[in-house]
Amino acid sequence: MKTLENTYTSPERHFTVTEKDTNTQNALLTHVLFNEMEDFVKSIIEKHAYMAFPLPELYKLQLLKNAFLNDKLLIKSQIIKYDASELHLLATVQNQASDLNDTICKAVFKFPLNTTISKAS
Repeated sequence: MKTLENTYTSPERHFTVTEKDTNTQNALLTHVLFNEMEDFVKSIIEKHAYMAFPLPELYKLQLLKNAFLNDKLLIKSQIIKYDASELHLLATVQNQASDLNDTICKAVFKFPLNTTISKAS
C-alpha cells in the first residue's frame, strides 16, 4: 500500500544587491530591502483566496546588519500566527555570501482574513 507524504517547503526568493540598489557607501538602501520583502510576502498571499486583502501590514521590523554591493541575499518566510482573524508571516533576509548565513533583517507582516471582514459587514 502506498502512503502519501505531504511535504511543504517554505517559499524563498534570491536577491542580488546591484549598484542601483545601494548608496554612496555601497550599502543596500533600506527602502529597496523593504520593497523586496513586501513583494515577496504579497506573492505568497496572492495565491490564496481566503485572504481579505493581499496588502501586507507591517507589524514589526528589525534591521540587524547592512548588506552591500554584490551580496547575494535569500528571503524566506514562515507562518508565526494563524487564527480565525489574521495571519502573521515572518520574512527573514539572510546574506548567503557569508559563511554563517548572517541574518540581515526580520519583518512580520499581518494579513486580515475574509471571515473577519464578512462578520464586520
